[in-house]
Amino acid sequence: MKALLAAVALLLAACGAPAAAPAPPSSSPAAAEAPPALGTNGAAVPALRWTPCHGKFQCAPAAVPLSYREPKGPALTLSVIRLPASDPGRRLGSLFFNFGGPGTDGVGELTRFADRYPPELRARFDLVSFDPRGIGGSAPISCPGADHAPAPGSPLRQPDAYFAASAALGKACAAGSGALLSHLSTANVARDLELLRQAVGDPALNFYGYSYGTYLGGTYANLFPDKVRAMTLDGTLDLAANATGQPGQEKEPVDVRADVAGAQQQELEQFFAVCAAAGPKCAFSAGDPKARFAGVFAHASRSTGVGSLMKTVDSALYQSGRWKRLAQTLSAMPADPGPAAPVLDPYVPTHSPAFLAVQCVDSDNPASPADYAALAARESARQPYFGLGSVFSMAQCVGWPARDEDRYPGPWNRARKNPVVVLNNRFDPATPLHNAQATAAELGDGRVLVVDGYGHTSLDAPSACASAALTRYLTDLAAPAEGTTCAPDAVPFS
Repeated sequence: MKALLAAVALLLAACGAPAAAPAPPSSSPAAAEAPPALGTNGAAVPALRWTPCHGKFQCAPAAVPLSYREPKGPALTLSVIRLPASDPGRRLGSLFFNFGGPGTDGVGELTRFADRYPPELRARFDLVSFDPRGIGGSAPISCPGADHAPAPGSPLRQPDAYFAASAALGKACAAGSGALLSHLSTANVARDLELLRQAVGDPALNFYGYSYGTYLGGTYANLFPDKVRAMTLDGTLDLAANATGQPGQEKEPVDVRADVAGAQQQELEQFFAVCAAAGPKCAFSAGDPKARFAGVFAHASRSTGVGSLMKTVDSALYQSGRWKRLAQTLSAMPADPGPAAPVLDPYVPTHSPAFLAVQCVDSDNPASPADYAALAARESARQPYFGLGSVFSMAQCVGWPARDEDRYPGPWNRARKNPVVVLNNRFDPATPLHNAQATAAELGDGRVLVVDGYGHTSLDAPSACASAALTRYLTDLAAPAEGTTCAPDAVPFS
């Protein structure tokens, strides 16, 4: 590690880049050993030439370095989009968005969601987004043959075949993408974002990140703490858990460290309670919905397997507007009395190449299949419905054929001028409220605003109250008081 620190320091000195500011004390060993931030290392600011696109929007290409260790070396081109402020005379600057993933394209998502934002935000800011490097229109990775790769199968019945099939995607991406695969960390996306901030002429960054975008925001806020004006994190990852975890979590994958299974179970319990209270409006309300679901799960475990059932449940938990259809689906499924059979074919999410290309270089995950087997026994007992999915959700990262030496593992608490607003639904199946609270503490200046709703991010649980609070913050820097709560605009089964 000392050698790495020395090498980075020499590189910064050679390129004339300023040394990173000393980090505040941190109790995290990973943070204490973190190398100095590389910054943009003197890279040229791209010249944005905007042209009309997608109707009322404007688009521009932006050249950035492939590696910030070689700011004048090979470059890649980012696809950038903006919706100009509707009131230029009151314009405050640009508001950058990342819509999550990783692997989600920012260009298409801004065209999809721009009209949802309050008129005051659209009047005062250019709304700006971009496809992150390796994704969409920004030098996308290539993984030839990935669409025809064998399905991973069961991690419990055929672990060797499962991990071999999971690794096939990484091998295909390495063959098709070459050096690009080692430069796709969120830290490099944050460095791109810093160049784009300079390119639009803003003295400091205004940023709104959803889900994975909160990790991008947290990374930027610590690589460039003096360049943050206002930052909203919506549906928030635990920054430390996503990167390295805490001491003692070295053999736990990301979703276990974040206790995603616990969040899914918590929201499922809410589904049962709200369904029962809704009566005839919920097709699954007769009797005890919780007991009925246990019977449905038991039947599936003894017959067709629980994969299809839990995939349906997982999808519905992301948006409470889907709960009515979930209730109808469950009510039509057979149920058995008694306990479920041992789950040998769990539902395990599979991820896109673009997702893995970022997540597998950002996050520490167990490298040995044996570590996953040990965790499977523990987590399936602790969370029978969702535990196995969390254990194996990042198994495709085992043997991933790339590392990004310029990723950012912390610390997360560098001093900033203004607080960061951390918005989270009380019941979020992917980014639990306890993750948002952890991130607010890790940042040191986070203000948590809670929407008393269900689903993932405010995109799936809109709240006029939260939207108004965020608009005040982004325009006037009036952050909501810690402990502020807002009601959602809609409730399930209404």
